[in-house]
Amino acid sequence: MALPLPPRKQSRNFTFTQTSNRVHKHTRIREYILYLVPTGNFYHVLENFFTKSKELFAAGAWNYSIPHITLVSFFKAHEDVDFNDTVRDLAEDGRYLNRPMALELYTSSNFMGFFVKEDDANVLKRIALKFVKEISESIISDTIDGLDHLIACFPYCASANENKTSSRCIPKSSRSTSLEPHVKNLHLTLAYQFPSTIYQNLIELVEQIDTSCANSWELRLYSRDPRLCTKQVHKIIYSHSSREHDELDLRVGDYVYINSDAAQNSIDGWVEAIAHNGGNVGFLPLNHTERTSEINVWTLNATVPLVQVSDNDISTDAIDGVIHNNTRENDKNLLHMSDYYIDENRFSQSTTMEENNLVRRGRRRIIILRHGERVDFAFGNAWTQFSFNDQNYVRHDLNMPTHLPPRMTEDWDRDSPLTTLGSFQCQQVGQSLKDFGVNFSKVYVSPSYRCVQTANEVLAAMENYDLQLNVEYGLFEWCLWYEELGLPNFLSEKELGVIFNVNEEYIPFLKREDLEEILKESLEDFYNRSLSTMRKILSSTTEEGDILIVAHAINLETCTRELVGKEQRSRAELRNLLMRIPYLACVSILETEDSRYQLIEPPCLTLTHNSCSKFDWRILDDN
Repeated sequence: MALPLPPRKQSRNFTFTQTSNRVHKHTRIREYILYLVPTGNFYHVLENFFTKSKELFAAGAWNYSIPHITLVSFFKAHEDVDFNDTVRDLAEDGRYLNRPMALELYTSSNFMGFFVKEDDANVLKRIALKFVKEISESIISDTIDGLDHLIACFPYCASANENKTSSRCIPKSSRSTSLEPHVKNLHLTLAYQFPSTIYQNLIELVEQIDTSCANSWELRLYSRDPRLCTKQVHKIIYSHSSREHDELDLRVGDYVYINSDAAQNSIDGWVEAIAHNGGNVGFLPLNHTERTSEINVWTLNATVPLVQVSDNDISTDAIDGVIHNNTRENDKNLLHMSDYYIDENRFSQSTTMEENNLVRRGRRRIIILRHGERVDFAFGNAWTQFSFNDQNYVRHDLNMPTHLPPRMTEDWDRDSPLTTLGSFQCQQVGQSLKDFGVNFSKVYVSPSYRCVQTANEVLAAMENYDLQLNVEYGLFEWCLWYEELGLPNFLSEKELGVIFNVNEEYIPFLKREDLEEILKESLEDFYNRSLSTMRKILSSTTEEGDILIVAHAINLETCTRELVGKEQRSRAELRNLLMRIPYLACVSILETEDSRYQLIEPPCLTLTHNSCSKFDWRILDDN
């Protein structure tokens, strides 16, 4: 369902505030901030509070961010500075927080929140000061040669640049102190600037919060583009296909930046916005968006569990109504997000060849791949509306497929194919796997068309034309996402077999009708389904060689997590992880001598590329 568009005045003279119709998403300087964020049961308690408190506010008046304690406020640094090791080193200081954090409730007419009591606050202050000290040393150059960098981060150091004596060092006393740890009144905000009429209702909700479970926390370093920090962030809630050259294509779930003045003073309901994905600038109907927290568009640069406690200290973690034991020792075992990415200092072809020898000696290696770029994410959910004429596919862009097999248009809406670039990406990955000596003996794919396409393109690039694809419904993504609309109408193995080398005799461990029965699947059940499917695949595969699994972003986590001896992640932790898994992301696990599995470097180069927006030649036409 889409809202009616506001009427656009024909006489309106649209003027872009930018010199270009595109704002580059990447910039040399970013603003960073260090948070301490609750996890586990306390996080869910706070989430429940925020959900209920939102109902008390008038539309658009609710202020929300993730629950957090600010340790270091915003500071500027080059985007290529790696803070991962610095953040990880801070975790050692968390050993002093070996119990639920001591929080004291404070309420006033315009603020409600928890203040950290003195003993615990002192520990957090030491962590903040340690971070500031180490970061200051890492991002500030000692020599005049680095002053451009220094001045960009800390403008009031510019005076030092007036006397450009070669190789002269900047005295330590003159170094910037712009990094500011929060050393006073460390607090976790619950509500602020609320109308007096809801004060009593908020008090009742706040008093229900149990802080005795505030025993699991993690450090998170976020960053944002400083050029966009003054703008409102809006989430797209209705799709829209551009009808004029100065309009934005809107896809549900995407984010845009809007000037606050434009949002408040729009005369005809249209406002100028900047797309978060791609940086395109154009107009959109404001009633197709809703304002949201700016943290949704920040980049999570580093995260590490701070609190580590004994095995005896057990809390509970509620996911989809299911309560399961979750010790804080498990938090210690959480994979850092960068563990999913290649460490360039350790990655080498010789290492991969050694692993190939282990595979040839009977040790199994499983490579799990996310599919390539999908059409509906590139062109929006409404792509089928302008790409089909009486069920006949018409190509309108070079990045759209050259042809598609016969199928109902609405089926393509729910089961998207790859873009042209998506297919090319797959070929590059396949060539890289071949270069590193990978030899697949079995291939299993999710029933989604894009996953079948991806596997086909990868094998073609490896010149492995005889290996058949086994369509396994157990590898489909989380069914809860399809609770309202139902599962896509997948092409059958016979229909896929007309196009691809699909094994039509393969009997999947889970069938489509099995997925239909679990549309309310909890996250715990999804983890269990993924683990069960993986174990059945491994037990049924006796051939030597590698196993390829092509599925979805979330499957890289759920298909490997428990196989390598890790605990299931919480919903919040998984959400943050998924933001860091791009198209064609690849993970690899290798069987150990004791028949267990461990994560290893994938035998494939990473694939990195920038976004490319749609070009309309009419922007050059003054008429």
